[in-house]
Amino acid sequence: MTDTPSGGSTEPDDAVPAADAPERPDVLGPPRDGLTVGFVPGIMPDKWFSRWDERFGNITPLTRLALNEGVGVEALRSSAAHMALLRPDDEHGRPDATEFHAVRLFEEKPVVVLPVDHVLTLLDEVPVEELAEEFMMQDPTSIPEWAEASSRYRVQNPRRLPSMRDTSDGIELVAAGIGLMIVPMSVARHHHRKDLTYRVVEDMPPRPVDLVWLRDDRGNRAPEDEEILQEFVGIARGRKASSSRGASSTAENASRQSGRKKERPAPVRGKPGRAPSGRTSSRKNRSGTTSRTSSRAKKR
Repeated sequence: MTDTPSGGSTEPDDAVPAADAPERPDVLGPPRDGLTVGFVPGIMPDKWFSRWDERFGNITPLTRLALNEGVGVEALRSSAAHMALLRPDDEHGRPDATEFHAVRLFEEKPVVVLPVDHVLTLLDEVPVEELAEEFMMQDPTSIPEWAEASSRYRVQNPRRLPSMRDTSDGIELVAAGIGLMIVPMSVARHHHRKDLTYRVVEDMPPRPVDLVWLRDDRGNRAPEDEEILQEFVGIARGRKASSSRGASSTAENASRQSGRKKERPAPVRGKPGRAPSGRTSSRKNRSGTTSRTSSRAKKR
């Protein structure tokens, strides 16, 4: 997040240089060579990643790519990732349906982050109107419900936003008592501090989280690569292994070839000219029982 007043520069002077970004390959191979999934802060996809490793990890390894805020779309366009878990409302360039596939996974409640000694902590949930005279550490256009409620106050009390590189900087300023922030609940938990807390904001819609990947309208994507992408979509949407799509059968075939799949026991077959072993054993048991019974009767 880069928050500046309207008309100001979107690149702060103290921005992190590109050289400090994590290294990644210049060209990303097809998903069949290894699937790379990016995710923005606060989203916790460990359960989906673990399920992928269990089902297809030995066939198609999964690379986890932690992304900065609002760069999920950029990561897809630059081929840094095959798929991305992101918040479309927070992206610098919102994913266009003509360019991207998007699957809505869940929605998050918006919360206001505030110091633990703030008066609003007395409320279990905070109405938007209660925040009308609070200074927010973010561009009003990113929180339109609050922008509408605070429009008159902001005109009468103009304040310039300090330079911030991302939400982490904003959280530091909230802890310093400069202002408050409205963020998705998972983001507030991601930036947890002992001197801060949060409250759900009433009258604000939930924030969506989507799984996004590029369209292949020209048909350049190989069928096996498309199957792999669809398998991850299925995992993220809760599809069970028994109902997996085509890639699951590919994985099963590979598992069978690698010896992972257990072999079924061979059927029992009797030798030519002999009765099945079950009947022979049964006759012996019955005859043995009769013999023992007769001998006991003679002794008596």
